[in-house]
Amino acid sequence: MRPQVPVVSVKGKPFERGRQYGSQVRDLIHKNLDLYFDLWGALWGAKRPEVLKHCSNLVPVIGEYDAEILEELQGIAKGSDLSLEEIVALNARYEMVFAQSAVTGGSGGGCTSIAALPEVTKNGNTILGQNWDYKGRFQGLSVILEVESQNGPNIVMHAEAGTIAHKGMNSAGLGICLNALVSNRDRFEATTPFLIVGRAILNADSFSRAVRAVLKAKVTVSFNFLIAHRDGEAIDLEVSPLDVGFLHPDGGILTHSNHFIVLTNRPDMIDVFKATAPDTLFRAHRARHLIELERGKIDVGSFQRVFRDHFSYPNSICRHVDSREEESRHLATLSSAIMDLTARTFHLTEGAPCQNEYYRVAPRCLWQD
Repeated sequence: MRPQVPVVSVKGKPFERGRQYGSQVRDLIHKNLDLYFDLWGALWGAKRPEVLKHCSNLVPVIGEYDAEILEELQGIAKGSDLSLEEIVALNARYEMVFAQSAVTGGSGGGCTSIAALPEVTKNGNTILGQNWDYKGRFQGLSVILEVESQNGPNIVMHAEAGTIAHKGMNSAGLGICLNALVSNRDRFEATTPFLIVGRAILNADSFSRAVRAVLKAKVTVSFNFLIAHRDGEAIDLEVSPLDVGFLHPDGGILTHSNHFIVLTNRPDMIDVFKATAPDTLFRAHRARHLIELERGKIDVGSFQRVFRDHFSYPNSICRHVDSREEESRHLATLSSAIMDLTARTFHLTEGAPCQNEYYRVAPRCLWQD
């Protein structure tokens, strides 16, 4: 029997949604948090009080950016019997892993993302997907979160337990994939966390408001969002502490991995990730090349074939642990997600796609717009 991810369905006002989420997967959230505290301690010697003190400074920043998102975090804390600062820590885990990469030279994750627009797909649909490459200790600690909102689009996403965003789609036709970026200008300060911005995108009811959610965020770390809409549009936003760069689809296809493509000519910023993960320099190009081979016939199966690709194994699109590297650099594809934004379907693997079959999540809430 194929491994499947637990489904968490929540509805109501923000605090109540969060409370339902926290109470349904309390044990997973606690385990996830414990593993992160161990990781942060190993990466940069962080002690729990130090982390929580910093996260207390993030609370008003998140509230200023989006008060309803903060209410939902408060609800998760209540439902999971944790403090608000602990839940904020989970939702700022990106900053505490990747901002430190700029200092320590470590590598915290990867990802390869693809969008294909109606002019190149088999049925004229918009399809979006990614492989999520991360540390193996977090395998099996994610959920499918289905959100029925009272004052915005409904959402389905694949997210780490206790977090409120990652790759996902909403009933307004929007979908997002996420990629890590790291520059020498990245610092973990009291600014809007990456995953909070991701949730604001998923809360958006239009493409313009999704882009606005990124542009209005105050950030001190780098990251990347590939945003697509079922009406046949996509954009990639490379975010850094200095600027936001953007890429449009080329011939109906848009891909990204973990290096800056647009923001490469700034003398005051250096791309750190490509030195520790050189495979990023070919993964996005190879994903484009492979998906291009099926131009006019691209469907969910086409994405599956790309995401199972093993060129330059083990540091491939379908990534496996490279035993030649030190343990802190061990990465693998923990899941693969493909979203047909037009058909409103979500296909997922738990584990590497070369070893696990995709299965279809049934996001009923996406039809209630």
